[in-house]
Amino acid sequence: MLPFILLGVLQGLTEFLPISSSGHLALAEQLFGIHKPGIVFDIFVHFGTVLSVLWVFRGRIFRLVRAPVRGGEDLRVLGMLVMGSLPTGILGLALNSVAEAAFARSWAVGLGLLLTASALFFVERLSSPKTKSLEQLSWRDALWVGLAQGIAVLPGISRSGSTIAMGLFLGLRREDAAEFSFLLFIPAVVGATLLKLGEALSDPAAHSALWGSYLAGTVVAFLSGVIAIRFLLGFVRERRLTPFAIYCYVIGLLAVLWRIAR
Repeated sequence: MLPFILLGVLQGLTEFLPISSSGHLALAEQLFGIHKPGIVFDIFVHFGTVLSVLWVFRGRIFRLVRAPVRGGEDLRVLGMLVMGSLPTGILGLALNSVAEAAFARSWAVGLGLLLTASALFFVERLSSPKTKSLEQLSWRDALWVGLAQGIAVLPGISRSGSTIAMGLFLGLRREDAAEFSFLLFIPAVVGATLLKLGEALSDPAAHSALWGSYLAGTVVAFLSGVIAIRFLLGFVRERRLTPFAIYCYVIGLLAVLWRIAR
């Protein structure tokens, strides 16, 4: 059960910190010979991370659920989430095979991390004001953030890092850029899960001895996800994302050099 718990913690933390969960999992598999227990476990831990977003933003999400009836600014935010999910879905499907091939190549993961680092480093050095609230997001802004999330299907490119960086580039306030990134995560993961659900449930008997381990991984993914979200929300409100950029530069460079040295 311990490997499932460790993978759940890794997934929960790196999914929301701008350091790429897919990149870390890919490098862990290649460097230490760690293998994820398959697509069913992926679905479980991603469900745990979705629950962490639902919990942290439960007030906002409750208002979004009621928005079609009550209208107002929350209905506009809901529309922006729908708009941002469209390019995410299209790019996710288009790049899926490329992403699966890149997952097994440390140099490709390293390049993805270097791109993440560059995006974080660049956006923090822009002098443009970041005063736009989430309710002021335009449909063009939402599309750009959705495109950034779609590209993040490639391992090493952080989903949260790319979407937060794009939000800041478009002038969103720091906490609003992070909140939109986390809210946009929900339809992306739910959509991807529905696409893979048939494959995951094709042979349930093969997982009969692992349901307890899957549940443990889900719980720790939820708890570590809550910690990561709250930490990052407080961090981006007061500080720059440069430390995460430096971290991604170092890990990305080491991944590329490791491939060259092999």
